[in-house]
Amino acid sequence: MSVATTPNAPISTPLPAGPRPASYTLQNGEFPYCIARRFNVDPEALIRASNLVDPDVYYAGLSLTIPQSGAFPGDPSLMAHPTTYTVLSGDETVYSVACKFGNVYPDAIASANGISASAKLTSGQKLQIP
Repeated sequence: MSVATTPNAPISTPLPAGPRPASYTLQNGEFPYCIARRFNVDPEALIRASNLVDPDVYYAGLSLTIPQSGAFPGDPSLMAHPTTYTVLSGDETVYSVACKFGNVYPDAIASANGISASAKLTSGQKLQIP
């Protein structure tokens, strides 16, 4: 028996279980504070572990060392998770959209929308947010 799904229906994608990754490479639209929220680590600990002299100087391709202990101070969500999000000017990638919600993984957004995580987004595009 097969189950039909609606292409635009939200898909519930749980956050990956298990240990934090040892490192993470920033993608276009991401920044260290965003990664600290996503992996539930203290931003200051992430900056120290990654030997960042200036946390405001970062770029796609920068490798961060993810602390294996500690927690993000406070709620990691920047905004409430909507069911649908309309891409705004400046939201170039799934990664930048994921950063807006704090603890949403880019791969989960990509999967929910049937696109790749590296897909270029366009202003006005609608995305399902799991």
